[in-house]
Amino acid sequence: MTLRRRLNGVVMYALIILVCLVVVTPFVIMISYSLRSTQDIFALDHSLIPANPTLDAYKNALFNYKFSGSGFLRWSWNSIWVCGIATFLAIFFSAMLGYAISRFRFTGKKVFWFLIALTQTIPWIIILIPYYMTVSSMGMTNNLWVLMITYCAVFMPTSAWLFVGFFNKIGIEVEEAAKIDGCSSWGVFFRIIIPLSISSISAIALVAFVTGWGDYLFSATFIKRASYWTLPLGLTSFRGEFFIQWAEIMAMSTIVTIPIVALFVFLQRYLVDMMSGSVKQ
Repeated sequence: MTLRRRLNGVVMYALIILVCLVVVTPFVIMISYSLRSTQDIFALDHSLIPANPTLDAYKNALFNYKFSGSGFLRWSWNSIWVCGIATFLAIFFSAMLGYAISRFRFTGKKVFWFLIALTQTIPWIIILIPYYMTVSSMGMTNNLWVLMITYCAVFMPTSAWLFVGFFNKIGIEVEEAAKIDGCSSWGVFFRIIIPLSISSISAIALVAFVTGWGDYLFSATFIKRASYWTLPLGLTSFRGEFFIQWAEIMAMSTIVTIPIVALFVFLQRYLVDMMSGSVKQ
């Protein structure tokens, strides 16, 4: 091994370590501060290991804290229910849409595909005000179904775009062989394409779910009643007019982050498969 290759290897590993430190450090600080009391946080002890570690912030955030009669468990259920159903619907319909665009010829296909691509260039904040006025005029604010439909609409264009790219990599001969055996178009889609697309579906669903799980903009716009809040809105309630419960905020942020980290760890092989463009044969 030449000296130049060794130096390149050292530089590469140094950059990897640097990126890992940049990514991991905020989470380490968040966990560290969640194990302190608010008084200890204001004592300006900046060490990563708390002098007096305590789980009081977790207990308060999980069991004791209530805002207008609602707390962590209610907000968690709202987030799981809304994001879960919105992700399922978005993936289900965007997979069919992506397959139709990838495989079939129909009038207006290019125009339709252009409109889907165009939605990726328009910031959602631009349509937020007219969208809110429409929803409000229909008396549908403080409604989790509206939030669910909104997330579904946000997830679908990007998901369909990703599905088209993945389906284009699946050989058409697999479908032709299934049709020769008497399989219909729906049968090919559900029995052949979907099993081959598990990695793609898992990765796209994860991205969609995480987007809704961390959303504050839409939920804060449409949901005002505390009993319908999602977790990002619940986090803001720890900030009072005269006092901010920093320890509880850090504890709740840690709890909210854990499911996402667990999902990424569990589905990491599917993410790698999708990024590498592999197709299970």
